[in-house]
Amino acid sequence: MRNHFSKVKIALLLYSLILGAAICDAGQTSGKTSVTTAKPSEAQEPGSEGDTLTVEDKRMAYLIYKLLDKNGNIIGANLERGAKLFYQNCRPCHGEDGRRIDFNPMGNPEYIGTRARLDLPTFWHQMNFGDEERNMEAYIDEISIDEMRDIAAYAQTLP
Repeated sequence: MRNHFSKVKIALLLYSLILGAAICDAGQTSGKTSVTTAKPSEAQEPGSEGDTLTVEDKRMAYLIYKLLDKNGNIIGANLERGAKLFYQNCRPCHGEDGRRIDFNPMGNPEYIGTRARLDLPTFWHQMNFGDEERNMEAYIDEISIDEMRDIAAYAQTLP
């Protein structure tokens, strides 16, 4: 269990560093991401005119800074609602117990529950924005962030 928390902390730390580097970058833009140069004391408020984070960065930052405790566990989730939403939205592809799709067929089996526990940033990103390579639909426009929190917390309970 301790190893799991360490992996989650490392993943969260790395994402935080990447996000921080993007925000403090020298005002360069590439692809969909546009960034500004701002000293910490001059940082733009989220949603303000000067806030230039992408939707992807905002959702990932929300996960890391608002939905997780210091051990990488989701806080404030409703597991009962998460189970109901999982069965409505995820079960058709991932199966009743989340073990229909093995994300690592060449090694140790990795299912939706494993991914939600050990690699929550990837799980969260795929749930929000999909994954064309794996035919995963994006749910950012269909499922509220509170419902996604509940689904992610429920998914962590799956084998």
